[in-house]
Amino acid sequence: MNNQIKLKAKALNQWILEQEVVKEYLRYAKMIENNDEFKQLEEELKQLQQEIVNQKHHQSHCDNLLHEYELKKKSFDENPILYNYFILKQEVNDLLCRIQDDINEQLKKKVD
Repeated sequence: MNNQIKLKAKALNQWILEQEVVKEYLRYAKMIENNDEFKQLEEELKQLQQEIVNQKHHQSHCDNLLHEYELKKKSFDENPILYNYFILKQEVNDLLCRIQDDINEQLKKKVD
């Protein structure tokens, strides 16, 4: 990779990190990463999913597990920190997709 491309990549990376949506997303990601309650709830949801799949595989009724899962999932989804995190994550993803599309467009112009 030549130096000009490296410089442009560094500049783009810096620009991305300076965007408010990215800063906010990273702030929420850090809050979630440092919160044991969120980690535990996520782990409980994963375990419940596995138990539900296992019981369905054995053709057992799992209504109680499904209800428990739905309650925990609702609590997880409606938590303001997690809700905002997932919204910001989608916004950052949209931003990165637009950047990727722009880069691809520019590269296509140079090839044509």
